[in-house]
Amino acid sequence: MNRIGTFRNVLAGMLAGAVSLTAASLMTTSTFALEPDGYYCHDTFENGTDNWEGRGGAAVSVSDNAYSGSQALAVSGRSSAWHGAMKTLDDTVFRAGVEYSFSIAAAGSGNMMLSLQYTDASGKTAYDHIADGVSSGEYVLLTNTNYKLPEGSGYVLYVETGSGTDSFSIDEVIIAKAGTQVGAVTAVNAIQGDLNGDERIDAFDLVFARKALLSYTADPSTVISMNVADVDGDGEFAVNDLVMLSQFILGQVTEFPKPIVTTATTTATAPVTTTTTTVSASDYMAGIRDKITVNVPSNVLKNAEGKVEHITYFSKKANRDKGANVWLPPGYDSSKKYPVFYVNHGYGGDESTMMNGMGVREIATNLIKSGEAEPMIIVFTNQYTDPNHAQQTGNGQADVPGYDNFVEDLPDSLMPYIESHYPVKTGRENTAVAGFSMGGRESLYIGIKCCDKVGYIGGGAPAPGIFPTKDQFMDHPGVMSKDDMRIDPPYSPYLLMIAGGTNDTMVNDFPKQYSDLFTQHGTENIYISVPGGGHDANTVIPLMYNFIRFIFKA
Repeated sequence: MNRIGTFRNVLAGMLAGAVSLTAASLMTTSTFALEPDGYYCHDTFENGTDNWEGRGGAAVSVSDNAYSGSQALAVSGRSSAWHGAMKTLDDTVFRAGVEYSFSIAAAGSGNMMLSLQYTDASGKTAYDHIADGVSSGEYVLLTNTNYKLPEGSGYVLYVETGSGTDSFSIDEVIIAKAGTQVGAVTAVNAIQGDLNGDERIDAFDLVFARKALLSYTADPSTVISMNVADVDGDGEFAVNDLVMLSQFILGQVTEFPKPIVTTATTTATAPVTTTTTTVSASDYMAGIRDKITVNVPSNVLKNAEGKVEHITYFSKKANRDKGANVWLPPGYDSSKKYPVFYVNHGYGGDESTMMNGMGVREIATNLIKSGEAEPMIIVFTNQYTDPNHAQQTGNGQADVPGYDNFVEDLPDSLMPYIESHYPVKTGRENTAVAGFSMGGRESLYIGIKCCDKVGYIGGGAPAPGIFPTKDQFMDHPGVMSKDDMRIDPPYSPYLLMIAGGTNDTMVNDFPKQYSDLFTQHGTENIYISVPGGGHDANTVIPLMYNFIRFIFKA
């Protein structure tokens, strides 16, 4: 058999293996995922230990002694100088004879050493030194911008000390293209199909793609650079991408469809990454639609953390002071900026109503800590905005205009207060609103009327009355016609999500009516039908779980 035929058979075997995603392989295969900022490796420890382990008798854990961000890796329990922290490097990314730029921030006592363990060509364990620096408790950068991996395999990166057994910390582990200077502005050269980042597309990328897909399928939160991995341009990373990648390597196709475009730049002494993504609302919602679930994991409803501050602001519309509760996430840092999520209560409530029992703080706490949600500030509002009454009268029909007035109070008074008193990011891409019952109705209304300011919209069992209608309680004059139930480009929502319970006898099928009207008018949305859900937390919690997972990511 000639060389081309052999190569084709090898690729066919790789592809066959890629398609056979068995449960056992998902549990046993790991990947060293390509980072979206263009680095081969960028460990920040913001969401855990990033696969670093203790070496020798040492133990590793996440601590708040950070060089950058809010967390670092603490190394303790050392009884020898060589005891430290280590991480195995993926040999489909890191190859013998290739130069890379290494950088790591370390804080300890004495000479901090960045080293390498590997198996040499004779099969013996060997060691090499990459970089070092002296620390007296402060962070120092251990850098080598042109380190060539020695001939061998089984590369393990580790940090130790020249002497002593004191505990130490590491942060911002970066492995980049040779010559990269950490601290300089570096243009990221992301090539579609080049999954291992060596600036060429070959069989090594297919091997890496298979491993990356196994990891991504098992855990969709795995970091994957879609503008590199999505070779068929459909906004997803799936087996079809492996098929097209193999066809490209074999010469059966000569170019890839254009993917969703992502550009990034990185700067450091302590590295910062800025990413801009161009994606349509329909593409984003289509990409997450099959990830929506009504089965909320029980662990995300435990142990709300973070800090709550009660604020008072002057409402121009009500011509009086109003209150709100502001939730600051775990690890809150006033020097950082956060997107902001406004949560609206149901009829008869106030700024404290949605704080408990609806799972909002618990879900946000646990999803942020696990890395499944963006760190955010949450504002629990008091919607009732009536210049003639400080409190609701209890007469539903008479109180409704006070709720509808919140469509003016939010952008004119509450948002400016939050933006001037808290470190929040501005713009519709950084602003979300969702609520329950009357708060769900008003969130949809706000999403329509303030579409230039709010990009993420959610309604949990939203009450009727946006368009003229009648229910078992009252005639609703409506605030707009059915034809106006739409949000058109260029302000199409990044995410519009509505949840309705199948046993909700309070609002019945009005949530689905809202969803259907949006769909009829070309406004993409996701409807969640909650089996057995009533007009209560059973319907709201699935809405909040899915909504918080996917806001601020489009």
